[in-house]
This record gives sequence, C-alpha cells and structure tokens, in this order.
Amino acid sequence: MTRPALFSESGGLVWHAKALLRHKSLWGDFTKRIDRFLADWRSVLAFGPEPEPTGLILLGPSGGWCLPTKGFVDAFSEVIAVDPDPAARAIFRRRFKPNDTQSAHTGGALSLTWVASTFERVLPALLIRHPHHAVLFCNVLGQLRYQDKKTLERIEFELGQISLTLAGRHWASFHDRISGEAKSANLQELEFFSTSTVTTNELAKRVAKGGEWLDHLTENVLPAQVARRFMAWPIGQERIHWIEAGWVEATPSR
Repeated sequence: MTRPALFSESGGLVWHAKALLRHKSLWGDFTKRIDRFLADWRSVLAFGPEPEPTGLILLGPSGGWCLPTKGFVDAFSEVIAVDPDPAARAIFRRRFKPNDTQSAHTGGALSLTWVASTFERVLPALLIRHPHHAVLFCNVLGQLRYQDKKTLERIEFELGQISLTLAGRHWASFHDRISGEAKSANLQELEFFSTSTVTTNELAKRVAKGGEWLDHLTENVLPAQVARRFMAWPIGQERIHWIEAGWVEATPSR
C-alpha cells in the first residue's frame, strides 16, 4: 500500500525535515549555483526583445528549498505554484512570506496562488489562462520516473515533448540528469557549461568514476542547441545528483 504523500521520502514531512537540516550546509554551494542560474535567466527576461513577463508559473517547487528567497520569485507580481505535496504550501509561504514581499512591478504584495496538483494535470489549462507568464520547472522532471506508472520509454518520450508544449514561451528548468553514490563520483569540477546537448553517456564519463548511475530520463528536456550548465548536488552524505539547468527564450513577435 502506498504511503500518504504527507510521509513520503520524496515529499511531505520526511523530505522537508531533511531539507531543513541540509539546505544551508550540505546544499549550500548547490543552492548558490541555482541562485546564479536564476539571476542570469532573470536578466535575460528583463532585457530581452520581448516584453518582460510579470507572472511566473512554478512547477514542483516543494517548499522552495532550492529557490532563493529574495531577488527572483519576488521580481514577479503574480506567482502560481503547482505542487501536490500537502506539506509544501505552508512551508513555501513561510519561507517566502508573500504577504510581506514587495513586488518589483507593483510596489505591493506578491500575489501567490497555490495549486495542489501535479503539473501534468493543470499545466495545459494554466498556459491558456496565463499566456504571458514565464514557466520554471523546479527540479521536478527528473522525479517523474519514480512517481508515474507509465513505462520508462513513455516517460522519456513525454519529457522530450515539453519544449513543444512550451513553444513560443519563456521557460526554464533545472532537473536531475543522473545520480549515484558519492564514492563513485568525480568531483574535481562541481559545475560546468555546454552550448548544446550532453548525452547521458557523455555526462557519466565526465562525472563518474565507476559504480552504477541512475538515468533520470531528462536528456531531451531542453532543445538540442540551448546552452546549459551542470551542477553537482550532494543530496545526502552518500549520494550525488547531477543537475542540468537551462532556459529557452520566447520566440520574438513579428
């Protein structure tokens, strides 16, 4: 019998307790790299040829443990967060304090709407309802192989269709690519960049020194010629996840 989500290892109270203990110490360097990635994306949104989005759809933010509490989320006047974790909403609101956050666009309180659902169920409707919102997948896509009853081949195919679903829109993602035991990881470099796709085999050769590494099926999430960065995330003392992060710019209007 499946345990209630409130007590899941990948969400709910167990996950948030671990995140509270780790996010400032074990995850400190990783979260700083995510901060820089989001700051870089924010600069592109602010100074690009298209009108700057004032709204943001956050997909799978959990309690916001990997997001900076200042400077990114509060740059948007309207934020819609989508996550099925029943414990995440209160933790996210406590960490980001939306009622006290001053929006850069409105000078007033940030508008935060929480949708208690998986993004697959609600994203199509949200895209129609909010055609100018930017979209951010918050380390959620690499978890679909654990949460979905579809075949791995089907999950990988659907992940590869995300760029088509979001065509013409500003969107970004940071997501698991591969994960394995820390003792089998090559940690001589903790972050590196690429101007195009890095295959799963290429990535494993670069960051692993043996052992078994899990493929999170996200190789084709970002379009092939999109620049991306890779970051080591020591999710625990004994396990390393390699995260891929990149953004896609909206197609300029004619």
